[in-house]
Amino acid sequence: MSSINILGAACVDLLLSTVEKEKFFSGKYKVGSMKSRFGGDGLNQAINLSRMGNDVSFSFLAGKDMYGDAIKAFLDENRVNYETSSFKDDVDTYLSLMMIMEDGEHLFVGNENGSLRLFDLNDIFIDEDCRIVSFGSLFISKKIDTEKYERLFSSVKEKGKILCVDCSTPKNGEHVKELSYLKYIDHFFCNIHEAKMLCACDDLFECEKMFKEAGAYNVIIKLGKDGCLYNGKVYSPEEQIKCIDSTGAGDAFVSGYIHSLNKGENMEKRLSFANHCGGMACQYIGANEWSAHLLCERDMNGIHI
Repeated sequence: MSSINILGAACVDLLLSTVEKEKFFSGKYKVGSMKSRFGGDGLNQAINLSRMGNDVSFSFLAGKDMYGDAIKAFLDENRVNYETSSFKDDVDTYLSLMMIMEDGEHLFVGNENGSLRLFDLNDIFIDEDCRIVSFGSLFISKKIDTEKYERLFSSVKEKGKILCVDCSTPKNGEHVKELSYLKYIDHFFCNIHEAKMLCACDDLFECEKMFKEAGAYNVIIKLGKDGCLYNGKVYSPEEQIKCIDSTGAGDAFVSGYIHSLNKGENMEKRLSFANHCGGMACQYIGANEWSAHLLCERDMNGIHI
């Protein structure tokens, strides 16, 4: 039995840093470093939450190839539960080329027909005894449309689970008024760019209002280094950090929130720990490297996980 079920993407990231965007496509070019790491919104949440001491199961799609084998070993190493049917013969494990700029922000190139984009409802397994279900990010898969989200999220709520949903960039001009399934979501996350695109509005306070009017119960808009917006108030991080790589920072934020939620902590503590995790993620290259250092960081600074 797992207390938290994560549904979402798993992939392998090739991280290039530090990249000068204007020069990158000019011909021969050398970057500061090249590293391969594991990523994907669902995998990041699952790994982070397991390292925090939660019992986690993870539904995803990957290929039966060398990259899928590496993901399997990584999940085993970090005590994340999964179904062996998550690995399929006729699928290529998704690879992502991440170009990290000097300020820590990134661009990426991915495979349109890789596993991440082909994840579908038949790849999802939910532990009947779990307490929290987290869908890694809306719009990542081209297989799951509005009708399928409606079926999935309504089923989760019928089973009495707490439903958390994170967002990704809308791919097909989606608008908040079309997202009928928001009414099933207990905790909805998106970043500034996603909020503005979904609401066709530059006022984040108005965006928050529109999400709530569409039915989402708790709406948390991630503001990057400025923290997050919740219920008309900005919650700022307690510490300022130098960003090396923002890859996975949003997933780290959601991981921290869900961990605190699973502990039964109040909203202020959830947002504080989420901000801390998001900031910590930016100090390491790779989407989930930070959580491997979390226990040491806790012991040194007295942070209780």
